[in-house]
Amino acid sequence: MFFTEGKYHFFFGDETGILFFDEARREICYPFKNYIGVLELDERYLHLPEQLGLLVDVVPRKGENGEQAIHFLHILEPELWNLWKDGVFHLVGRRNLVYHFHQALTKRGIPDERIFTYSLTPVKGPHLAVKFPFSGL
Repeated sequence: MFFTEGKYHFFFGDETGILFFDEARREICYPFKNYIGVLELDERYLHLPEQLGLLVDVVPRKGENGEQAIHFLHILEPELWNLWKDGVFHLVGRRNLVYHFHQALTKRGIPDERIFTYSLTPVKGPHLAVKFPFSGL
């Protein structure tokens, strides 16, 4: 299900992808692979990544075009970007959000071969480990 090659993996998405990233980091990133990521979340879901133990940055959603997460790309320290730009990028979330983030990555020189997008059905019920009030997605 996941592209597991490579040492560095970058996750991007919204609340529809939180469980995906939790599973992906377990399957892809252990024991010797590294990951970072940014999730652009509605305010009511900002606590969920920490609750799951995900080591990702979280930015509040403002609009539907991923502006906050794209801004995150632009403020990454150059040394960090130089390391991660050769990684594998996993994108999941609302179509418009993923589209704009994908464009931002290609503008930064990331080839399409290292950008993977995943289609998911939004979660509409509680997860065993965490209460997910995903109604309305």
